[in-house]
Amino acid sequence: MSGSLYLAWHYIRSHRTTTAILVASITLIAYLPAALDVIVDSAATHFRSRAESTPLVVGARSSPLELVLASAYFDKPHEEVLRMEQLQRIEKQELGQAIPVHTRFKARDRLIVGTTSDYAQLRNLRIAEGRMWEMLGECVVGSRVADELGLGVGSKVPVSSKTAFALADAPLRLNVVGRLAETETPDDHAIFVALRTTWIIEGLGHGHVKDAAHGSPAAVEYTDITKENVGSFHFHGDRAELPLTAVIVVPASQKAETLLMGQYLSPEETVQIVRPVDVMDTLLAKVFMIRSYIIAITTVVSFVTLLTMSLVIVLSIRLRRAEIATMSKMGCSRFAIASILGSQILILLVLSSVSAAVLTLITDAYGAELVRFLVF
Repeated sequence: MSGSLYLAWHYIRSHRTTTAILVASITLIAYLPAALDVIVDSAATHFRSRAESTPLVVGARSSPLELVLASAYFDKPHEEVLRMEQLQRIEKQELGQAIPVHTRFKARDRLIVGTTSDYAQLRNLRIAEGRMWEMLGECVVGSRVADELGLGVGSKVPVSSKTAFALADAPLRLNVVGRLAETETPDDHAIFVALRTTWIIEGLGHGHVKDAAHGSPAAVEYTDITKENVGSFHFHGDRAELPLTAVIVVPASQKAETLLMGQYLSPEETVQIVRPVDVMDTLLAKVFMIRSYIIAITTVVSFVTLLTMSLVIVLSIRLRRAEIATMSKMGCSRFAIASILGSQILILLVLSSVSAAVLTLITDAYGAELVRFLVF
C-alpha cells in the first residue's frame, strides 16, 4: 500500500492545477456548512450576552425589536420617545433601578447616548484616558469611536443635528473629556453624554449672554459649553415632559420584575416593557430556522457537486486508459492499479478534510470578531 501511496502522491504533484481545483471544491463543500454553524452560534452568543445584561427596557409602544436594538445595541437613532414622567413612575415604586437612555442624535455619524453614571456602572465601563463627563457639553467616547475618528481628550465633536439650538449652521460641539476602555460591545461605538446634554441638542434648553433679552442681538446662543458659560444654560417647560427614548430597568427582585411587567399589559397603556433576552431569542429562532434551510440547500448543492466531481474522476480514469494499459504490461495487477487510483482519491479527500478543518478552526477562533465587524 505504501508503494501505491508513493506513486499516487507523485502523480498528484505532477498535476497540481487539477489537484488544487478538486481540493478547493471538496474543501468548500465541507467548510461552508461548518462555517455557517460557527458564525451563527457566535452571533447568537454575542447578541444574547448583551440582551442578558439588560434586564428590562421600557419604551414607547412600537416594534419591541427596534426598541431593544436602539436602547441596548445602539444600531441607529430611535425616533419613538416617552417622557421623564415614565422614569419617575418607576422610581417612585422603588421596584428597581431605572436608567434613562436618549439615543436620537449623532455626532460625526456616531450615535450619541444620553444617560447617567448608573449606565456606566451597569455596563462596568472603565475610563482608559481622561475622566467621565461632569457637566453639560462634555462627552466620553467609546474605544472604536476614538480610534476611527482620531479623537482624544480635548477634541471637539460637532453634533450632526439640525435641531441643535435650532441653528443648522451652528451645531453644539461636544468636548471630549474621556475615552472608554475597550469592551467589545456596542459601547465601543457610541459617544456618551449627560442626559441633559441631549436635551440641549434637541433645543429644549440653551445658554446665552447673561441678562440678555430673548430675541435681542445680544442673546446669541453658545455652541461651545465651557465652565464660564455653563451657568447660563437652562431648560424650559416641565421636567416630567422632557423626552427619553427608553428606560433600562434593573428589578430589585423577581417579584419586582413580575410587578413591573404586569403594569404595562393594559391595551390603553402607551408604554411597553420588554425583556431584551426574550426579544433576541425570538429573533434568533428565526435566524436558526433560516440557517437550517440554508444548510439543507447547501447539502443538496454539495451532493450534486460531489456527483459531478465523481463523474470527472471517472472520465479522467477513462482518459488514462493508455496509462493503465502500460502499468498492466509492466506487471501491475488489477488490485495494484486500483490501489494507486484509490490512493489518489484518498489523498485528495485527506487534503480537503484537513483544509476544511483548519478553516473551520480559524473561523471558530475569530468568529466573534467577525460578527462584531459585520454587525457594528
